[in-house]
Amino acid sequence: MNELVKLRQQISEMEKQAADLQKKNRPAVIAELREQMAAYGITAEELSRPAPGTPKSRQALTKPASQPAGKKRSAPSAMKYRGPEGQEWTGRGTVPKWLKDLLAQGKSREDFLIRQVTPA
Repeated sequence: MNELVKLRQQISEMEKQAADLQKKNRPAVIAELREQMAAYGITAEELSRPAPGTPKSRQALTKPASQPAGKKRSAPSAMKYRGPEGQEWTGRGTVPKWLKDLLAQGKSREDFLIRQVTPA
């Protein structure tokens, strides 16, 4: 028999064993939980409410994590290159197609460098 087929068969058997074990242990676990709830005065209603500090909606779960404390967001990078048709590039990341095409025509990056005027 193929090794992959054997592994899948073993996985299926182990999943069935896990389900049987869970079914067998369920009453004891429920009794233990009820005991703990009674000891701490916890009601089923309390368990159905979200814990303090947890998101209340699915939308809150999809929001990106906020910046860690002490970290500041960096300012957007200044444009470093400008193309003949007004295209701009910061000089970071992938070289844009317009600049690749111009470089292939024999131009240099310096030809498109945005010169910064410094006060005298």
